[in-house]
Amino acid sequence: MRIGFIVTKTPAENGFNTFAQFLDLYIGKEDVNVYLIGDGVYCARKGHQKSGKIHSIIENGQLYALLEDLEARGISPEQTFPGTGIMSSYRELVVAIMEEMDQILTF
Repeated sequence: MRIGFIVTKTPAENGFNTFAQFLDLYIGKEDVNVYLIGDGVYCARKGHQKSGKIHSIIENGQLYALLEDLEARGISPEQTFPGTGIMSSYRELVVAIMEEMDQILTF
């Protein structure tokens, strides 16, 4: 089963901690994709002290960040974890989710 997580929370928010707990349940057992949008794109920044958990996704699944939201927060694609997929539009995000995922969880 392919599980998708849409993360809109920063690593400092309680919703992020809930996401991390759910991620622990699925990593290694299911195909996992994480889509960072809104404030969730802060999780894609390499060197962020609380986003190391996200980095493990790259080894066990796919990590994507929305370009529009990165740009709005002053984060360039070069500042993201190596291997982070950059999605160019919400349309691309919706198509990927609808066509590739069996289940979606949002945080």
